[in-house]
Amino acid sequence: MLIYNTWYVAAEPQELNGGPLARTVLNTPVVLFRTDSGQIAALEDRCPHRFVPLSLGRVAGENIQCGYHGAQFDTRGNFHLVPGQSSVPNTCIKRFPTLQKHGYVWIWMGEPELSSDVSSIPEFLYRGDHPDWDGGYGHFESIQASYSLINDNLFDITHAEYVHPGSFGGEEMRFYRQLHEGHDFVDQKTTYSIGERSITFRVRSLNMDAGGPFYRWMVSTSMGVEHYAGKVDLDMQVDWGAPSYTSFLLNARPSGKAPADGAQVCNMHAVTPETATSSHYFFRSVKNYGGEELAGPFMEGVRAIFDQDQPILEAQQRNIGDEEVLTRKSVAFAGDMLYRRARVINAQLAELEKNLALTS
Repeated sequence: MLIYNTWYVAAEPQELNGGPLARTVLNTPVVLFRTDSGQIAALEDRCPHRFVPLSLGRVAGENIQCGYHGAQFDTRGNFHLVPGQSSVPNTCIKRFPTLQKHGYVWIWMGEPELSSDVSSIPEFLYRGDHPDWDGGYGHFESIQASYSLINDNLFDITHAEYVHPGSFGGEEMRFYRQLHEGHDFVDQKTTYSIGERSITFRVRSLNMDAGGPFYRWMVSTSMGVEHYAGKVDLDMQVDWGAPSYTSFLLNARPSGKAPADGAQVCNMHAVTPETATSSHYFFRSVKNYGGEELAGPFMEGVRAIFDQDQPILEAQQRNIGDEEVLTRKSVAFAGDMLYRRARVINAQLAELEKNLALTS
């Protein structure tokens, strides 16, 4: 169930600093490049002469040059020159619209005339390039799991107690199984709201003696102390946007303090399908406190946490093969409802896209 008429993260901006970048998106090999003037372009990664990947070439001014025979193409995929010829073939390479927003390079793989609609890029990712937030980037290239399985994993925070016990995971994650409709934070419960193509849920856990160690680390580093031994209050707001974007906004503070005085960390996830059963998993983690000296340890810790998910997800994908997990008879737990609703939203988007193709 791949969705084409939406914007996907194609790359971190700095990935284009070293020349052309090859990346497969929705089963299509793409080359991304930045010209000397700073324009970002994406073309099908195939020279029409002898079908060599253009990503093996180099950027030549405002064009990309094939590494085999030196043919150059502009950012719209048109032939610019063929060395030794006075004319060029009247053909072009397929071009994909791109833009840069929220700290990422985005690509549109669907109908080009629909790409002017940028509403599928969630505004909750704004912290990715906001000056008040600092952190770093990371991604898993070609993780062998579908974007739907990764979506499910991000919704199901109860796994943190067992997969991430040294960081995010504590018994407070069990409150996710107590789902109630609403827009407010409620202690020891999860409230949720569902939009046309979005889902938000909120978890609050007050007066924690233990809890996930990462939240205590947030409090201690924001206070400038090596270890904070008191009780901790935690608020977590998770925003999901179809088809595959998730933001975790964490607010940790000494027990009894107002949320406005809490330390905040935001972990943003963007999952781009490579194929039906593999994905490029991008994450951007930022904080609103502390100096640059915290950035290194912060990102090392975040990467180590997300590394723990990969073997679980890939083993799950191997077990189900090419099937959708919900086509199998699986036992349902309390708390499964939200990821299932997200799958329904994506299925509706895919069906809408299919119907649009039939009528066009």
